Formats: sequence, structure tokens, C-alpha cells
Amino acid sequence: MIAPEADVSHEVASWWRMAELCLPCHEVCGAATFAPSGVKSLDDEWRQWVEGMYVPVISPALLTLQKATEGPSLAALLDHDSALGAVLVEPARKRSLSCGREVLLGQTPPQGAKLLERLRETAQTKENCGHLATLFAVRGGVFHLPYLQLAGAYVLAEAVLGADSVGLTLPADRVAVMLGVARAAVTSGENPAHLVAV
Repeated sequence: MIAPEADVSHEVASWWRMAELCLPCHEVCGAATFAPSGVKSLDDEWRQWVEGMYVPVISPALLTLQKATEGPSLAALLDHDSALGAVLVEPARKRSLSCGREVLLGQTPPQGAKLLERLRETAQTKENCGHLATLFAVRGGVFHLPYLQLAGAYVLAEAVLGADSVGLTLPADRVAVMLGVARAAVTSGENPAHLVAV
């Protein structure tokens, strides 16, 4: 959690570095599953996204996907990616795939990232694989990010991409508030494994 006395800009920048490890070339992605309709409704829509999409759907899927990278079994990973796609509603499913595949197919995997290479090869021929959470899980595994950091980076990326899609660049203090909303919603749930350490 960001301490009140901490330099918020420094803390957010640290989280953003983790997000960039998982989502290089993020500027070409557009909104993913959080796609607000405008600047004025951003905060209300963020709460709705956190409570209706992130906590019940994406957070548990991200944890499952991360565990699948530890195998590393491509078949298991693809099964979990497909399961996530089955529970995401349109248009979030389409945007999740578009954003994940944009980075997956547009970036050469780091040397030695075998699972990421195999996922990329599969995505070249299979158009319905490569959700954003899957990309985060696999790239997070390449860089050895623990789940709490992976989840925090994912939430931050969704917030920034969503705000950017309506023409808003978020200042660090507003990002910290949005991450706090996500953390509060996650920690109030019944499954502490899905804590977001922001």
C-alpha cells in the first residue's frame, strides 16, 4: 500500500515500471476491459469495473494464469485463457484480446522466454487466444513478478489505458486513489489470495 507520507509520484512510477514489463508498447493498445464512457463518469465507472469485472473475474483468472505459467504447460495456459474469454462479456472480451494480442504479436519475446515464444506462435494462427491478463501472467513470469506486484501492475495498466481512451492523463495522486479503490474492494472480498498490494 502506498504510505501517506510516501512520495506518491515515486511510488506510482515504480508500479508503472512493472506494468511496462508486462505491457510494452502500451500506447498502441487502447482501452482494455476498463473502457469508461467519459472523463466525468471515470470514477464511478472505475468502481463499477473493480467490483463487477476485476474482483469477480479478472483477479482470480490472473492468479490461475500465473500458476499455469509455473508449469509451464502451454495447453493449461491456453485452457485458462479460453476460460477467461468465455466469462468476459462483449465488448470487454474483444478489447482484452485486442490489447493482449497487439503486444503479444507486436513484440519479440525476451531471449529464453520459451512459454512466451510458444504463446506468440500459437496466437499467430489462433485468433481467439492472447487475452491481456494472459499476457501479463506470462510476461510477469519472465520477469519473476510475484502475484501481488503482477496484480497491482495489471490494475494500474487498466486504469491508465482506460483514462487515456477518453483523453485523460492521470496525475499520480489520482492514480493512487484509483488503486486504493481497487485494493479496498479486493481486500473486502472473501479470498485474500487476490490482494492487490498498492
